[in-house]
Amino acid sequence: MSAPLAEFDLRGGTRLKLYSNRLVHDGPGTLEIFPYGHLASVRVAFERDPRKLNWAIGLAIAAIVLAVVSGPLQRWLAGLVANPGEGMQREVLITALNALMAFAGMLPKIALFLAAIAIALVALFVLGRTTFTLAFAATERAFGTFGRNRRLIEFAEILGERLAERGK
Repeated sequence: MSAPLAEFDLRGGTRLKLYSNRLVHDGPGTLEIFPYGHLASVRVAFERDPRKLNWAIGLAIAAIVLAVVSGPLQRWLAGLVANPGEGMQREVLITALNALMAFAGMLPKIALFLAAIAIALVALFVLGRTTFTLAFAATERAFGTFGRNRRLIEFAEILGERLAERGK
């Protein structure tokens, strides 16, 4: 077998190798060979997933609401515990209100957790993803990597040039 014209390492120990007449996806337990004649087109794109940003905004709003509601809810419940009424229902009411106060006390921690997830989603949105797609007659095969990956873009350009040469 001849030396590859170009190579690109993907996650998980797999790699794409470009030869003069084929593209090989090689990895642990995987070997796919794509002859140029079977490829209809090649596409590479840097993309940002707007759903991640939407989720981040939603979680940030939920975190703010929980953080704002926590203090007043705790004070209101403490006021109810201070004046619970009379009789057997008093003990049940005090226990239930104390449980609700404990939950209200956890709201700032839950809000902080939601805010951390929102920040992570924003970071993933900003980071984006470079996706390399091989199109065949009836299907597509996509390979992706986080961030704007110049090496994957260059790899796709080399493959595109090889396909263009074969089409002449």
